[in-house]
Amino acid sequence: MTTLRLLMLGVWVCAVTLVSGHFALTWRAATPPSTETPLLEGIDYEETEILHVPILVDGQVQGYVAAQFVFTADARALRQMTVKPHPYVRDEALRTIYSNTKVDFTKLERIDIDGLLKTIRTNVNTRFGGEFIKDLMVKEFNYVRKEQLRS
Repeated sequence: MTTLRLLMLGVWVCAVTLVSGHFALTWRAATPPSTETPLLEGIDYEETEILHVPILVDGQVQGYVAAQFVFTADARALRQMTVKPHPYVRDEALRTIYSNTKVDFTKLERIDIDGLLKTIRTNVNTRFGGEFIKDLMVKEFNYVRKEQLRS
């Protein structure tokens, strides 16, 4: 009689385990996956190297603009990129400063920094095909005349 009870107890435990496992799996399968968009993991601040742009007037080098920029981008996107955006930011900055004929750096006058930064950010984002660079800021922006350079 005790063997029969032990056997029935074993069958009962196996049946309860199978039924509870079945209900757990069907309940999990019926729950739709979360479609929430994850929050940004954070924004990273990245610095470019200092950029030296020659300023030419009538075919002669008059001086150099030394500029360094800081940009913000989504941390997850930065980690997933195979090509880092730093060279693109530097390239667009060089192109924008070098081709700007409206500003005469030999005369001390203010330049439209906001317009310059907006142009660089827009051009970099266009090259990447999306809104990758969130913000672009100036860390350093100087003009050095040719006469001020060491021989």
